[in-house]
Amino acid sequence: MKGMVAFIIFCSVVLFGTTIQDQHPTESECNTSQKNRPQMVKIPNYKNSWQVQRGCSFPVSYNVSYVMRLFYSNWKARFGDENEEILKNLNNLVITWEDKKKIITGIGFDVNGKPLNGRARGLTLMPSYIWIWTNPQYKRIAATALVHELVHAALWATNKAHGDPDHEGDEFRGWTKEHTKLIDDINRILAHKDI
Repeated sequence: MKGMVAFIIFCSVVLFGTTIQDQHPTESECNTSQKNRPQMVKIPNYKNSWQVQRGCSFPVSYNVSYVMRLFYSNWKARFGDENEEILKNLNNLVITWEDKKKIITGIGFDVNGKPLNGRARGLTLMPSYIWIWTNPQYKRIAATALVHELVHAALWATNKAHGDPDHEGDEFRGWTKEHTKLIDDINRILAHKDI
């Protein structure tokens, strides 16, 4: 089984990696004259998915599209998507990128389900809306919480009640060690590809 998962990840990188990265965004996708004002940028290859960002340098919409495709192919291989609920959700997603962390008090949980206080790196506020801290000092999607938040959105899209906010904790059901491993595996691929 592990060999099959490794083969699927390898195929995902080979099949999706070259086509998306070699494309370049056009002026119509991100308005460079907007400077540092927020703007909505279409995420390519997804019917009605957008990102809200400041400036055009990070994150590039084609790279976000690549990450979403890599995420979905790996999710489907590991967990399935019988009614295509996750794919439908990815086609109707809004991702807001900001360079300041959000303060959280008691609404977040660590991977073991323990309440957190501090600053969030990402939040899934509903199945189709994700907020992500851009990590201004290290401009790579692998250094953000995007893949982590995509897991929350996928779980929420399938169970219709929640995105399992306590992760591997006991209060909510859905998130397993295999979901945490999926995040690590995808972020490792992204770091290797410098995305």
